[in-house]
Amino acid sequence: MAKTTETRLSRRKMMLVTGGAVAGASAMMAAPFRGPIKNVARNAAANIRAITLPVNLASGGYNDWLAVVGSSFAIGGGTLIQLAGVRALPTSGAKPAGVRTLGFAAFFDQLSGPSLAPDRIYSAMHSRYGATQIFLAGTSDPRTPGRMVAVFN
Repeated sequence: MAKTTETRLSRRKMMLVTGGAVAGASAMMAAPFRGPIKNVARNAAANIRAITLPVNLASGGYNDWLAVVGSSFAIGGGTLIQLAGVRALPTSGAKPAGVRTLGFAAFFDQLSGPSLAPDRIYSAMHSRYGATQIFLAGTSDPRTPGRMVAVFN
């Protein structure tokens, strides 16, 4: 029995022919603009290194946290805390590769919501940097009641 080929026009064949025609026409129309398109693409590729992606605060260093002083973090249960300040901790000796080179303390003031219990790990959500786990301890400074501190080594 001999094979027969289908000669009628199907929707699939029509889409393939139309897609090929559109691609060919687009290529012909874009040909005069090839130089400017190439220059724009080169500039975009060169400038991509200048784009800074948000850092993961869980592994961020002193300068990363210093850059977000004054910003707020949402804690579960409707509590909002604000990063009040960051203080570098004295460091001595060599540190292994892959760890922070400078330890620091981050101080948080509660803005709203129920009081936070000290000495607990909280999931803190930042609007730009996302969620990070923070161990918050209470402070004993009478000038700033309710202030919490997180130590990062």
